[in-house]
Amino acid sequence: MLRSLSFLAVALLVVVPAYADDRPVPGKEVKTIKARGKIARMAGKDQFVLVTDDNKEVTFWVNPKSRFLMNRKPVAFTEFRPGTEVNVVYYQEGDRWYVQDLYVGEPPAAGVAVPAAEGTALEGQIVRVIGQDQVVVLTPEKKEVIVYVQPQTVYTFNDRPGQFVDLRPGANVQVFYDLRDQRHVARRVLGVPARPRP
Repeated sequence: MLRSLSFLAVALLVVVPAYADDRPVPGKEVKTIKARGKIARMAGKDQFVLVTDDNKEVTFWVNPKSRFLMNRKPVAFTEFRPGTEVNVVYYQEGDRWYVQDLYVGEPPAAGVAVPAAEGTALEGQIVRVIGQDQVVVLTPEKKEVIVYVQPQTVYTFNDRPGQFVDLRPGANVQVFYDLRDQRHVARRVLGVPARPRP
């Protein structure tokens, strides 16, 4: 019995440290890899397939920490379309490749921090405006979403500053929002041209 317990104790001393060394260390810098290619297709709201310069198809995933840029300006993930040539800075987590930075054009200037993502993106058509702080948006999936605005909300229409009173039923918009207390609170509302019907 004592011999069996001694063997078990030795085995635990060997196995447990090896397991601990394999776990990710909090705060440890993630090793990133760079890739370049053309977006082949969007595979849902959080992934896309890239055809790399050496003609390989790779699926990348995005998450709330992913950052998106076009010509050094932050944009939403939905701004990227199939056929767009992009650069990807990514890392591996489990069996997936996650995007750290996805950008078109030149990378951010050295020493300049990349702005954080502008919240979650929502695109659709305004159904109605309620009071002075709510707008109902109909998504392409035919779902009505109530968006709340705040004094800090920024409005842009035709590349020009706008305001809440410019929100009209029938207008197509893209909303960057945060989810607070189960409410969609807008950071920015951007007017977008209507997409042609298939």
